[in-house]
Amino acid sequence: MRQLFVGPSYQLAVRKLSAQRTINMHLQATETDEKAQYTLHSVPGQLLRISLGAAIRGAWKTSQGRGFIVAGDTLYEVFADWSTEIRGTLLTSVGPVRMADGNTQLVIVDGPNGYVLKLGSDEFAQITSEAWLGSRVVIFTNNYFLFVKPDSGVYYCSNIDDASDINALDFASAEYKADNLSAILGDNEDIRLLGTESGQIAYSNPQADNFPFAVRTGASKDVGCIATYSAGNADTASFWIGGDRNGGGIVYLSRAYKSDRISTVAIEEALRKSTDLSAAFAYAYQRNGLTFICFNAPGLETTLCYEISAGQWHERAEIDAYGEYVPSRVTCHVYLFGKNLVGDSDGNFSELDEDTWQIVGRPLVRERVSPHDTKPGLAQQFIPQFVLDAETGGAPIGVNPQVELSYSKDSGATWSNPVLRSLGKIGQRISRVVWRDVGRARDRIWRLRFSANAPFTIINAGPTGKTDG
Repeated sequence: MRQLFVGPSYQLAVRKLSAQRTINMHLQATETDEKAQYTLHSVPGQLLRISLGAAIRGAWKTSQGRGFIVAGDTLYEVFADWSTEIRGTLLTSVGPVRMADGNTQLVIVDGPNGYVLKLGSDEFAQITSEAWLGSRVVIFTNNYFLFVKPDSGVYYCSNIDDASDINALDFASAEYKADNLSAILGDNEDIRLLGTESGQIAYSNPQADNFPFAVRTGASKDVGCIATYSAGNADTASFWIGGDRNGGGIVYLSRAYKSDRISTVAIEEALRKSTDLSAAFAYAYQRNGLTFICFNAPGLETTLCYEISAGQWHERAEIDAYGEYVPSRVTCHVYLFGKNLVGDSDGNFSELDEDTWQIVGRPLVRERVSPHDTKPGLAQQFIPQFVLDAETGGAPIGVNPQVELSYSKDSGATWSNPVLRSLGKIGQRISRVVWRDVGRARDRIWRLRFSANAPFTIINAGPTGKTDG
């Protein structure tokens, strides 16, 4: 059984060409290549820690290790015992917020407004400087808070370590192109300025007589960011959903001055289905040496996730009341108290937990749809059995997990009735998972689905003993 079954999400519009999907599982390289080059592992479940009753709009950890969440119109501080304390009230209650901390302040921006929490006294106040121009993004670098004036090419900074003190002369324009600035990111010691169709690199220039930042000559690119909240940092790199004057909907990953396309044709086809790609947002996190970047956008069927080390995509989703996939509800991530924590649109603040195989009490459905299983010329094949090589016997006490197999002869338009097999109760680690007499086919794709509250890792799977029919 060659390793055909394990793979990424790569479902094309022409599904007769490629229909494979990986949902709530991700590819992981086997460094020794002892049995398989890649395996499929479950994404972590979500263990509820705090319920705040309003959509979580952003989360942040300060350099001193303090944790903050904005839910609805309220800024909370969260503590290691999962208690919270209200630290302030915003003028808005919906939409993403962005945060940054300096030496003495936490700064929150929501677009029209900015707010400062003094970290020493916990005094909270709106930024009321006459030089405040609004901003959807904020970063702290070289002792300055930097902002972007909405719907313009202007970026501006605070005075040293004080976002409430802004000089009306401390601004500059990204002038490489005439497009508006969409996002601003810290990039090691540089600053990445992303317009909607272009990008520039700036750097700290404290010797300047006026604005303390300057554009780095020769580092401009004709690639911009079309979704402000899709831009972020992960694994010493920057990422965003980009575009230029010829189009948009490509995901980029950039280190230093080089921007690489990491989206595939299949991912770009999925992004084109968004009803408003400019409203896309992303979050990133690291676990077990792997770095994940997850993108959500209005109108998508699932959340699209990229793992950097494998360089492969998978999907994350939940099942709705009609049995259809819907995107993950996660809105943001923060690494706090040594844990990966996420906020969601229901107001839940949860831990990404490898020993939890549910989503805040809801099923974590893991699914793999195979590539097409064909022979040249679409010769008919007789298939005696289908074998799943997976981790078995790891279910919790009292759980007899069942994995279901179904198949499609029409590229996923319709599916056979699922047939269930036990994955092995606790301790049954040498169990084989086999489906026998699975028929004849010329072109077949296979679907494994697992919904039990138990671990699930696919090493390999596929039909064995096939002969020409």
